[in-house]
Amino acid sequence: MKEQTKHQTEIFEYIRRRRGGKVHKVGVIYGTTEDNTIKIGWSKCNIKEGDEFNADLGVLLAKERAIESPANAPLCMKRHLRNFSCRCLRYFKDAKKIALPV
Repeated sequence: MKEQTKHQTEIFEYIRRRRGGKVHKVGVIYGTTEDNTIKIGWSKCNIKEGDEFNADLGVLLAKERAIESPANAPLCMKRHLRNFSCRCLRYFKDAKKIALPV
């Protein structure tokens, strides 16, 4: 008898930026579903202020923003959020609507 596998209910993607010839992680976008609604959250460190990216803290913050309510995203994240929302629609096939941070 075949075991049923539980579907993963969350995905995330790191945002990378090229700086000084190297590629660095600077943020994360997180997606999950709740009541057939895709919820997306984001987190981005402020490089200009000297912040260092912390992956664990970034995912935690993005998850909180997705679950609580969509927080306003900075302009530099808009393109990433649009692309990620398309990925979420393909991944979460049972979802009926999507809540994007504007």
